[in-house]
Amino acid sequence: MAININIYSNANSSSKTISFDFVGDILAASDSPIDTTVDYYFKVTTGARQDNNAAYPLRLVRGLDELVLNKQKQRIVNTANAYSSIKEMIIDYTWDFINGHSANLYGSSCTLQFPMKFS
Repeated sequence: MAININIYSNANSSSKTISFDFVGDILAASDSPIDTTVDYYFKVTTGARQDNNAAYPLRLVRGLDELVLNKQKQRIVNTANAYSSIKEMIIDYTWDFINGHSANLYGSSCTLQFPMKFS
């Protein structure tokens, strides 16, 4: 099951899509069900490019405490609090893809990411 977000640029008459795909992987290390590990996470992908024409890396979000800026800060606001909902996490990650961020934004030690390219 995926959530696809379409972003439209009036200035460029073009749109881009960001996909949040919910994935559940099961790792069975032995025949015993007690040793089975289940991981649930969101896989965040986009075919869009950054303003400098670089591709966005695949992002995996394993929990609401994995914040967008180096897993330390939320992008829209300068807070280190975990997301309170999946919706809040999706909005923050989408905001970051569209607007990018400067290196070390909010003291998070994150690397530079350019805004989404629409032209």
